[in-house]
Amino acid sequence: MSESSYPALSGDLKRQRVSRFILITNISLISFFPLNILLPSFPALAAKFDSSTADIALSISLFTLVFAFSQLITGPLSDKWGRKDVLLGCIVVSTLGSIGCALATDFPSFLAFRAVQAIGCGFFVLGHALVEDLFDEQDRARVRIYYMTLSGSFVALAPLIGSWLQTTFDWQGSFYGFALMALGMLIHAQLILPSKAALTEKTPVSVIRTLKSIAGNQDFIRYWWIAALVFACYFALISVTPLIFMDELKLSEYQYAWVLMVYGVAYFLGGVVATTVQKHISLSVQINIGLGLLGAAGLLLALIIRYEAMTTITLLIPMVISALAVTLVRPAAISAAMLLFSNSAGTAASAGNSIMFITAAVSSAVLAQTGDNLLMTIAVSYIVFSLWGLLTNARIGR
Repeated sequence: MSESSYPALSGDLKRQRVSRFILITNISLISFFPLNILLPSFPALAAKFDSSTADIALSISLFTLVFAFSQLITGPLSDKWGRKDVLLGCIVVSTLGSIGCALATDFPSFLAFRAVQAIGCGFFVLGHALVEDLFDEQDRARVRIYYMTLSGSFVALAPLIGSWLQTTFDWQGSFYGFALMALGMLIHAQLILPSKAALTEKTPVSVIRTLKSIAGNQDFIRYWWIAALVFACYFALISVTPLIFMDELKLSEYQYAWVLMVYGVAYFLGGVVATTVQKHISLSVQINIGLGLLGAAGLLLALIIRYEAMTTITLLIPMVISALAVTLVRPAAISAAMLLFSNSAGTAASAGNSIMFITAAVSSAVLAQTGDNLLMTIAVSYIVFSLWGLLTNARIGR
């Protein structure tokens, strides 16, 4: 599908574009509720279910793993049945799962409803597909960077929002917040997206043929693997920050929230830089710069640990550098990959995102078990993944 595939909505073109942009931005923002906004509630969840903070962190990995497989189904179904029907159905499922989590009375039922929520959250992948559908080719990289930059500002606000929800509504607050935002998205999507039957162009989609083409396209796999490597670094660090800052450095929930706010501001500024540089350099060069910064962050973190200089301030420095690296690499790599399969954007996005999230889930689960070597393992991972990404990028096109 392309932008021309969608019939005129209502009002002028500018208002249509704003409505479409709001939709994909909301898809990006709501993705923070199951992860980032929940982070300040880790101690409360551990107390509620008589478990350890490490076990709660492991539940994040479970959510991510289920979500990775869910989106692998969601994307192809959206190519076949239409974005709107699949999006609305997934929102309903994820909302039911979120409410179930809030009402859970024991840890097994909480995990079960987290899995239901993760299944429904497969609609997160449709953000990339909708960028392909709703915007012209020359605008897609800019739009991706823009909405990832906005999501970066939400990284900054998410911990404070999470702390406020935790203080005001206890640990259930983030789940009720997710349900309310999902309801708003449901109404918005219902109003602005046409059904598949309303499309002016109908192109039969063979999911199996598309998946075979994707599996056989080495450059597509390489671009998404680069995105997966940097996202694994980001996700692994975020998922264990409660262990580092609240358990080890003994920060309060609000102190921890302010630490992540600094990280989020860096993420936002990284998006601003990415928006600027993408006008002047190629996507490949942008990827290499970001990977170089990731390696530098890992080296600096290793030195901080080696010389026992670990404080909140010193840890923030490599975290900020890594945030800049992620915002440079991910949109560039994903945009380059999606250009290869614009006509089957849902299937392509789900396949790529599954690579990314499975890598992140496995990495964070392994990291959560490294105990005293947690930070050094992260530092080494940054360096290794940076070099791996640079080698992968050098092979693209060959």
